[in-house]
Amino acid sequence: MEHEISGVIGAIYDCVADEDLWPQALRLIGNQVDGFLTTVAVFDTTTQTARLAQVACDDSRAIEVLMQYAREVPFYHLLHLMEIDQPGPLERMFALYGSDGEKVWKEGGLYRNFHSRFGVHNSIDMAVLKRPTRIGTINISVKYADISRDRLDLVGLLGPHIRRSLTIQDMLEMERAETRIFHDILEGLEHGVVIVSDTMEVLYANAAAERHIREKAVVSVTGGRLAAPFPVAHTALTRAVSLGVADEVSLGGSGIDVPLGTTSRPAVAHVMPLARRSIRNRIETRAAAAIFIAAAGTVIQTAIEAIAALFALTSAEKRVANYVSEGMTRHEIAQAQGVTEGTVKSQLSAIYDKTGTSDQRSLQSLMMELSPPVSRSRSESAACSGARKQHCLP
Repeated sequence: MEHEISGVIGAIYDCVADEDLWPQALRLIGNQVDGFLTTVAVFDTTTQTARLAQVACDDSRAIEVLMQYAREVPFYHLLHLMEIDQPGPLERMFALYGSDGEKVWKEGGLYRNFHSRFGVHNSIDMAVLKRPTRIGTINISVKYADISRDRLDLVGLLGPHIRRSLTIQDMLEMERAETRIFHDILEGLEHGVVIVSDTMEVLYANAAAERHIREKAVVSVTGGRLAAPFPVAHTALTRAVSLGVADEVSLGGSGIDVPLGTTSRPAVAHVMPLARRSIRNRIETRAAAAIFIAAAGTVIQTAIEAIAALFALTSAEKRVANYVSEGMTRHEIAQAQGVTEGTVKSQLSAIYDKTGTSDQRSLQSLMMELSPPVSRSRSESAACSGARKQHCLP
């Protein structure tokens, strides 16, 4: 099973170099949960148009009907409410819409012409990209009504890999070329790109990355190896590169949106593993990863998102860390999540291991020390206005 998942992840990353490979990757993703039709799309929220729309299905007529009625989906305005890498069934969208969500859905053209006609009873929806002007989602239409937790977890496991591929692909979208992407095209990018070996030896750096290296503000080179002056960021990058070489499956959310400093507009890095990619031979046989450096201000992070990126916290661990930052006790965290204190204890233990802390107090101190003064989410702002204001991150 692990070998099969590794193959799916490899297909996802191959799409960065060739967008036309998405149908193949989507077919592999859908097969993991007995899907009928699988789509991935990135929407531009400023123009209300799709910057990427790929679909995979063995029934070509189903694809035609889907494309014909796709605009009639009544849930597009709810996509930003979906939590990253957290898949859910149609019932979740009904609940987000309101009491008449299911009724509105069944009265729509997509349900009447696609779902009813092709025997589609449910779907797995997941947000895989959220940016100020971008929303990325994956949807797997299935011909069974009840979606098991195991199937949702399997799709969730693939979420960070889809997100990494889409993030880097979006960065390259306007400058893509079929055969010279890692040479002529990369040299003209405003984003820095550094190709490194498994020991962080710099094998290639485009012009933008060379500027970063000379300035030594967000990255530098010491002894021929890439380094980040911000120590925690350096550890995060090194860990992501190593994981990508050893086991892409366990890479998860490591190496995405890693803040490279503690300024209010930090540059961030995305790590794409190359050890198993076909494009590796076009660059250098020792290439282990491509590190994309997005310009300062490209990503607007909340404090807790920055912490999660630095220490590769899962979505559940990120929520718990946020509760800790608000000064909540273990009992209060359990109540807030609707779980047992034992579950919270296990979650905290995993967080302590990743961050090198030993208890809630030291974790809170670490977060306050490392959190850049980045924009705060609505939920964080609300928390800061309450009784625990003194515990909020700076």
